[in-house]
Amino acid sequence: MRASSTIVATLAVIALLGSGCGRGPHPGPPPGAPGEHGAAANDFHGVSANSVFGSVDIKETADLCAGRVQLSQGNATVNDACFSGDTNVVLCTDTSSASAVQCAATNGKLVLAGNGSDQINYARVR
Repeated sequence: MRASSTIVATLAVIALLGSGCGRGPHPGPPPGAPGEHGAAANDFHGVSANSVFGSVDIKETADLCAGRVQLSQGNATVNDACFSGDTNVVLCTDTSSASAVQCAATNGKLVLAGNGSDQINYARVR
């Protein structure tokens, strides 16, 4: 008798955790929010998320500063106004090999250093 009540209790807890909070995907910005009447808005492209702890706030920036560049003799420079200075946080990944890559943002450009002609993905986070 005790084993069956433990099984029932376990199944009830699993069902409760699996049900979440019952909230659907975020419907988008409310009426009158930025983005209406010609103002720039974040384009969500239908992205939504939920968790067992409630809804999830997803933000997508339309002016994403990211790309891919191939090194020439281990160096490359990306000229783009989205890089506003040395306080920018930039992530760089060598997609050609498991090699270290250096990336440093300055005003108007990103300077990259790595190995040979490796291909580097970069993204400005902040």
